[in-house]
Amino acid sequence: MRILVGSLYFCFISFLVSRTNGFLTLKRPTAHAFPFYNYSYLNLSSVSEAQAPKTAKALNFSHNIIEKITKRDLEGFDALEVLDLSYNQIKDIEPGVFENLLSLVSVNLSFNDKKLFVSGLPPHLKVLPTSKASGSLQLYKYFDKSSEAALEPSAPAEELPHSGGPSVLQNVNLRPRRSTDNLQRGEKNVTVSPTTTLSPDLCGAPTNGILNLSNSKLSEEELTLKLDPDMCQDQLDGMLQLDISHNDLEMDLLSLFILFLPLKNVESIDASYNKLTINVQDVEAICKFPFNKLLFLNISNNPINSLDTLCLPSTIKVIDLSFTNISQIPPNFAKKLANLENMYVQGNHFIYTVRPETSNAVPNLPPGTVRINAISFVRNQAGTPIESLPKKVKHLKMSNCSIVELPEWFAGRMEELLFLDLSSNRISVLPDLPTSLQHLDISNSDIKVIPPSFKAVSNLTIFNIQNNKITDMHPEYFPLTLTKCDISKNKLNMLSLTDALEKLNYLNVSGNLITRLEPASQLSALVNLDSSHNLISELPDHFGKSLPMLKYFNLSGNKISFLQRGSLPASLIELDISDNAITTIVEDTFGQLTSLSVLTVQGKHFFCNCDLYWFVNVYIHNPHLQINGKRNLRCSFPPDRRGSLVESSNLTLLHCSLGIQMAITACVAILVVLVLTGLCWRFDGLWYVRMGWYWCMAKRKQYEKRPEDKPFDAFISYSEQDANWTKENLLQKLETDGFKICYHERDFKPGHPVLGNIFYCIENSHKVLFVLSPSFVNSCWCQYELYFAEHRVLNENQDSLIMIVLEDLPPNSVPQKFSKLRKLLKRKTYLKWSPEEHKQKMFWHQLAAVLKTTNEPLVRAENGPAHDMYEME
Repeated sequence: MRILVGSLYFCFISFLVSRTNGFLTLKRPTAHAFPFYNYSYLNLSSVSEAQAPKTAKALNFSHNIIEKITKRDLEGFDALEVLDLSYNQIKDIEPGVFENLLSLVSVNLSFNDKKLFVSGLPPHLKVLPTSKASGSLQLYKYFDKSSEAALEPSAPAEELPHSGGPSVLQNVNLRPRRSTDNLQRGEKNVTVSPTTTLSPDLCGAPTNGILNLSNSKLSEEELTLKLDPDMCQDQLDGMLQLDISHNDLEMDLLSLFILFLPLKNVESIDASYNKLTINVQDVEAICKFPFNKLLFLNISNNPINSLDTLCLPSTIKVIDLSFTNISQIPPNFAKKLANLENMYVQGNHFIYTVRPETSNAVPNLPPGTVRINAISFVRNQAGTPIESLPKKVKHLKMSNCSIVELPEWFAGRMEELLFLDLSSNRISVLPDLPTSLQHLDISNSDIKVIPPSFKAVSNLTIFNIQNNKITDMHPEYFPLTLTKCDISKNKLNMLSLTDALEKLNYLNVSGNLITRLEPASQLSALVNLDSSHNLISELPDHFGKSLPMLKYFNLSGNKISFLQRGSLPASLIELDISDNAITTIVEDTFGQLTSLSVLTVQGKHFFCNCDLYWFVNVYIHNPHLQINGKRNLRCSFPPDRRGSLVESSNLTLLHCSLGIQMAITACVAILVVLVLTGLCWRFDGLWYVRMGWYWCMAKRKQYEKRPEDKPFDAFISYSEQDANWTKENLLQKLETDGFKICYHERDFKPGHPVLGNIFYCIENSHKVLFVLSPSFVNSCWCQYELYFAEHRVLNENQDSLIMIVLEDLPPNSVPQKFSKLRKLLKRKTYLKWSPEEHKQKMFWHQLAAVLKTTNEPLVRAENGPAHDMYEME
């Protein structure tokens, strides 16, 4: 029974070792006041080097570099019952070392030199066969009074000590468990044979060095079996990455890392999304692990709550403490993880020290008065929850941590910091920052001003300060090395781009109140500008020329109504102009964007008139251009199309092309002119037009009162080809007979218009003689004279026309344009000239008689008897 109790004591002690990560020199009292001292993992070369108390009942010297055990090492330990010397390099044990240790019931010498030989044992101890069948961390052999005693039935559970003891011992193997449950027995008859083994199938087998146990709902016992070093050491040696996330695993960090001790080559451990807690005991003095390759640890989304007693391998370079409910970074954190380079603590809430305002003079207030002291955040180091950070940290993410300011030592101590994320905090003043910083994210805060001192961060390349309260952006305050700046969702009302930011290639000023851009003359490196969600009403026409390298331009959410020529750089690849007041997309602006591949355009302010024809019918069908939102464009004008889709505007080329309209109009006009010309040619329209024109001109020259006493008896109208006959025969004969004849060559007034002279002679002659011949028909002037004479007849209602047919004029030979002459020939009396002499006498007699007659009314002439129409034979 004593042997069994001693064995259980050793298991209990081993469990305590695991609960303290194997490094704590701790006297933990139990119900039986069992003093235990742990000296494992201290690189001890001898037992005496530890200077353990002589009253110890259990000593753990495992995992050291002890090579020899002498009598002097164990001299005086009369109460020693359990001794663990496993995982050393023991080659020699001096004979008689254990002879005087009469209370000794268990010694573990496993995992030492294979040639180790023990002699001079006391009579109550005996060496058991060497085996690897021990517990996952308690690797030991038993030296019992007899081998048969080890196989005796165990005592009832109620007789065993249980306060803080190990959990159930499964199967037939004596195994310690990392739990605070009461001691139980898994089987009624449990043997302590070290030769019993586990099934190799329970081991976690890594794939390509990665063991993924995430989302497996593992318990602590199941995880322990998969990481058992006795049966799984080969698998554990090949493990480089371990993922036990999303398991709801309930353990403390110290116990968890005890399980990881056999993982000699592990580089990355992900234990996020579990129920891990911090170890209660502070083991800072001896917090040492044998890990030399572990670099990455993710324990985010666990209820860690505090970092005060954190004990982790110092080799870690990347740690994720996000959403772990920690409220501060304690002073000892930097010393514990001195090699830390990347640190993530977002989603926690750091608690600042607050102090009420104090005043030396305490006013006497009347009873019942309640005085509320203003509480403010202090600026000294004592009040900050960020009390320490490792100096080697290069990447620090502290977003959403309720930070109001950084400690005063931050800029001077963090000399290697490259990346800093302070987004979604309560910072109101841009803090002092280390000059080594290259990436800064301080978005979603309350910063109003960017101070001139910000330029001192001389290595900064990426600056994100969106969603703050900045009203003015002074480029001269920015570091010259800046290549990317996001200052969107602030309160900027003007953007001044100076060539001080010569390396800037990305600028986001969306969501501001910008109404005017002032581009610089040189911004050659700028390739990305996002100015969406502003109130920009217009871009200057030289803006595009100032940004020759711009690739991506976001102008969405502004009040831009028109983009004029030259306002967009030709180098653009992607453009967003959605949600503006743009009314049209014209070729003059967008046709120059030959490199554009993506255009995002949305809105409901488009004028669906011919200005939009190019976009609807040409640009929207460009195979090399992706237009996002084209099916959501709405018309606002004309009123009858308001709300309809721009794409269905039915803007035809005939309706919108001025050139085609002019061409069609010109063609129609030419066709009409040709038709009219043909009609005029066919019906002598030109002649009538000219006649009307001349008539109008003549009417303007006519006398206001017609002369009553006319100076001429007759006016002769003839063709030039008939001038000889007219002059030698007609004119000479009539003037010989005493008639006063108006002859144009003689009586036309020089310097007067021809039409005026014609009109004058007709108006001042009693009769008008027309010498008719084929040549008369072809003379326009003769026709004018005939027209004017007939007009006189119509006006005066008197028949004053006398026609002399010099040559026969068949009615069909008279052109249609001489329709008046054709009518006159049918209804007027005319005289016909004959070459026969006897007929000529009659002709002259008749002509003289007609000239001497008065001008009778035309009605009588037209309605008279038929014998008035006669022809002189």
